[in-house]
Amino acid sequence: MRALFPLRMALVAGALATLAGGSLSASPIQGAAPEDPAVASQDDDGWVPLTPMEQELATRYGDHFVGIAGEELLTLEDLKAFQRGQTFEDPASTLPADITPMELGQARLFAAATQRATEELKIQGGKTQGYDPELVQRALEGSFQAQIDGRGGPVPFADWIQGLGFDANSFREFLRNRLFAQLWTDAVTGRSAGPTGRVYVDSYVRPAEMYRRYQTLLASPSALGAEEIGRLPARVTLRRLVISCQRSGGPERALELAEASREYLLNNTITFDEVVEEYAPEDLKGEASQLVFPAAQAAPALRQMHPEWPAAEFLAAAAPGDLSPVLPVSSGGPAEYMLLYRFEGRTEATEAVPFGGLELQRSLRDTLSEEAQTFRVDRGVSELARTSRVAPNTLRMRLIRGPAGR
Repeated sequence: MRALFPLRMALVAGALATLAGGSLSASPIQGAAPEDPAVASQDDDGWVPLTPMEQELATRYGDHFVGIAGEELLTLEDLKAFQRGQTFEDPASTLPADITPMELGQARLFAAATQRATEELKIQGGKTQGYDPELVQRALEGSFQAQIDGRGGPVPFADWIQGLGFDANSFREFLRNRLFAQLWTDAVTGRSAGPTGRVYVDSYVRPAEMYRRYQTLLASPSALGAEEIGRLPARVTLRRLVISCQRSGGPERALELAEASREYLLNNTITFDEVVEEYAPEDLKGEASQLVFPAAQAAPALRQMHPEWPAAEFLAAAAPGDLSPVLPVSSGGPAEYMLLYRFEGRTEATEAVPFGGLELQRSLRDTLSEEAQTFRVDRGVSELARTSRVAPNTLRMRLIRGPAGR
């Protein structure tokens, strides 16, 4: 059987284990000692399909096999489709800027496997909690009818699900799975009754917890933490127009377009949004064209990219709407991009809101409550991964240890 899985061994034991191996060797979650048979019993190299379902699916999918979560086989095609979906949380923003394309691809594959396996475990967790099938079916039909009504009737609804790649039966199955996952989530967080009655979950956030968080954020240098309590540094906001020399036909052509755009902007015959939409690469349009810097970091950041440009003098004297000169960007050879900055404005620093403010306390309470709910879900997924069939072991250990162990 093992001969059926060359791609699994290459992808999982290579890409996934290489990616997560360092972080997964950290201390396990509380109560999960390395010698715990529930944690260490499955081994990547020793995995073989055991149940008839696993053997049948392994034969059907062959070397497209990547992993398994409970009763669901995870294939490479499945994970690639999941990465294209709206629910995929791309890890790219949390990775080092100098990561290679191959490493980024591996990171995305492992993130897709983790998120997809988590989804499947939640669904199976809901299925095994013992809900009355009649009540589940009633809730499913109600959800299905609500979707039809919300789309304006059966005909537009049928067109809508067809555009998503569903027919009526597969869409019902999608809704059923989503319902089971939500039932499991609500049960472990205490938001609604479990299958055997309401499980009490203490959701009260004590004032001492709020005050402790406030003091921690007050002493933290983190900009995100400071923003949560209303303490913000002075900030400078810019917009940038990026024109690719390669896509424009060379550095000279890109320079011509940038200079012409600057002239039109100065004459108010075109807006900055219009030139960005016309010339910028897709991933640098809209909100991606905006740059927000702490005031003390703006000039050094710009000087690092444009050593010859007196950025500090521009920022000191700029008024909203002022434009920089056209600035070439090169890694040593011919210019690769032409950039044009528009000064948007600056804000003054603000001090932290006093702890006694009711709005601040509500915000702290909501944040602490949300963190507690997330912790309960992560702990529930960890328990599901311990008691379900999950492979490869790298994926299983990631789910058992949860975000804190990554």
